[in-house]
Amino acid sequence: GSSAERQPGPKARSAGRAGRRAGLSVAVLVASGLPLDQYLVTHPRYFFGRPVEQALLDPDNLAILANHLACAAFELPFEPGEPFGNFGDAGAVLDALAEEGALHRRDGRYTWIGEGYPAGDLSLRTSTPDNVVIQDVSADASTGLSAGPPQVIGQMDRPSAPVLVHEGAVYLHGGATYVVEALDWEGGLASVRAVELDYYTRASATTDVRVLEVLRSDTDLVNGARGASRACGEVLVTTRATGYRKIKRYTHEVLAWAPIDLPEQELRTIGYWLALSEELTARLQEAGVLPPPADYGPNWPAQRDAARARDGLRCRHCGAPERDGRQHDVHHITPFRAFGYVPGINDLYKLANRLENLITLCLACHRRVERTRGARGALSGLAYLLRNLAPLHLMCAPGDLGSAVQARAPETGLPTVTLYDRAPGGAGLSVRLYELHDELLEAALDVVCRCPCADGCPGCVGPAGDAEPGTKALTRQLLEAVVS
Repeated sequence: GSSAERQPGPKARSAGRAGRRAGLSVAVLVASGLPLDQYLVTHPRYFFGRPVEQALLDPDNLAILANHLACAAFELPFEPGEPFGNFGDAGAVLDALAEEGALHRRDGRYTWIGEGYPAGDLSLRTSTPDNVVIQDVSADASTGLSAGPPQVIGQMDRPSAPVLVHEGAVYLHGGATYVVEALDWEGGLASVRAVELDYYTRASATTDVRVLEVLRSDTDLVNGARGASRACGEVLVTTRATGYRKIKRYTHEVLAWAPIDLPEQELRTIGYWLALSEELTARLQEAGVLPPPADYGPNWPAQRDAARARDGLRCRHCGAPERDGRQHDVHHITPFRAFGYVPGINDLYKLANRLENLITLCLACHRRVERTRGARGALSGLAYLLRNLAPLHLMCAPGDLGSAVQARAPETGLPTVTLYDRAPGGAGLSVRLYELHDELLEAALDVVCRCPCADGCPGCVGPAGDAEPGTKALTRQLLEAVVS
């Protein structure tokens, strides 16, 4: 389970500092364009009309528990059979620490014998000890020689490294721009050099979520009757960085593409997901919010392969080659539905699937140029909103949560949006989101309805340039169907 500590959170502490030395003071909030800030500026009473935030922690997370036990043993030895909080007998974890040489066991008593101060080795930013160190190897600008021994300028958790500090990545630190010259994956070391560049980099990655165990679900209760069910449980998240683009500043022109060749990252954690029922999915498909099941006609497999072969197995937009294990997508330039194909009635699929109407695209480019108003548009808008609004109710940042969109989840075959803790084993965030399901959806609908933009912006469903056309309207229709 998760535990919550009630304490003055960031909003209470920051505003509370005002007025300590004077009779009247003012606290000023400068809002960004993100959904969280936009929600706050349109709901100013949120700051003082709600309880303080909850700091969530899963005390049964083995990674957290082991570190906690090490710190506790440093302060005072564990006696035989001594319980630890609500965990009860922690003997198995203490035995593991003893095998690692951190504790000494004698007559059932565990005493700290490790080196140093264990709390000093723990990070306040991440629960995983497996990090990548970032060192500056810049040369002296006047001599071209090394400016001295490499300087460590930062570190990041290993799961984030493939998309942020891969070789060739542009890394920002302290207002300076660096380029990653080398990444020693096994050694956990990224070497960067300070440079002046007129471009930035953006990595692409694929994410797959597989449910391992359902811990809580209300599929057959109220939400099921409304057409959407919620659940939370243990999930396995597999992420692979596929490549990156060099993008020119200001014009956003794609200058080049290069592959990223790093291992897949697996994260076993806790997730919360929302799945649409078959009945609601059918209604939304009929209304054009979600696409009907894909049926591109009997010649589609052959035409798809022919288009890929014609394009040399490369993305026609960015030039990225296909990688082992995943073929590129093939996109209809004129949307397939525009041809009016009806199985068993006509053969208009032949016209839609002509090679001149097909183009090979990598996954990232396909998502950007797709014009089909597909399930990914509405579901992606919803995922963006939920992930960015979660900190309203949790003491966390949007980056503490990951999100995934599945037009057809493998477990259910239904459209699904998943949010998951980015901490290995979970930190209690997703469990709390499961409990706040209705409140979170209502806040998301409120943001979409209040936002004055035409077709998406950072304050609602994401920047219009990153979303499919119509995403805002589709997301609103989806939310209205789920919340009503």
